[in-house]
Amino acid sequence: MESDLSIQQQRFIKHLPLMITGTLLLTGFVVYQTTPAFSQFLRDAWTILTSNDRPRITAWVNQFGFWGPVILVAAMIVQIFLVVIPSWGLMVVAVLAYGPVWGAVLSLCATVIAAMVAYVAGKYVGDVVIRSFVGDATEEKVERWINRNGFWAVTLARVSPFISGDAVSLISGLTRLPFLYFITATVLGVTPLVLAVAYLSRDTDTLKQGFIWLTAGSIVLLTAYFLVKRIRRSPK
Repeated sequence: MESDLSIQQQRFIKHLPLMITGTLLLTGFVVYQTTPAFSQFLRDAWTILTSNDRPRITAWVNQFGFWGPVILVAAMIVQIFLVVIPSWGLMVVAVLAYGPVWGAVLSLCATVIAAMVAYVAGKYVGDVVIRSFVGDATEEKVERWINRNGFWAVTLARVSPFISGDAVSLISGLTRLPFLYFITATVLGVTPLVLAVAYLSRDTDTLKQGFIWLTAGSIVLLTAYFLVKRIRRSPK
């Protein structure tokens, strides 16, 4: 696909994420400065969502009614391409707003839907566009990793809070990994992370310490996986 595009087209695609992000930020800034109601809404949203006050957050989110979960799913999808905030940050908001049970269910559903969108996008827009979002080096490394490890590459990436699951989802669409395998691996990998976030989101201190342990645990898990794989490949 890359060879079918002119140099000008490739340059345009390469800078597409920056242009989209810049346009959205500029539009948001103009609207923020010229629309008092919008600027007040954003200030209230930031104050409430970062307050760690569960009843207050729940009351604020409930004002959106049916649209609350829809907005969360939409935010999950948008953050894939703009990488404004990590997906686990939206999981925390969901848990604080809807409680540990329904918040976890909503987070899981939103993550899977966003992963499906990313996989399909990667499959049909091609490697040139995906590289513009994740970078050439990242695309090559992750694609090679998924092609070598398949199902477990996606699972391990989703378990870890420090690996970009969104990048893995986008690049998975470029690989030989079947869609059903990808979704199953995503659910298997993200479920422990969602449950951990639901448990750790009781207060800020617990969340901070918990993510340190989650990160350390995922590093140990990745290391163990590669050690076992190397041992199996070594000649007997």
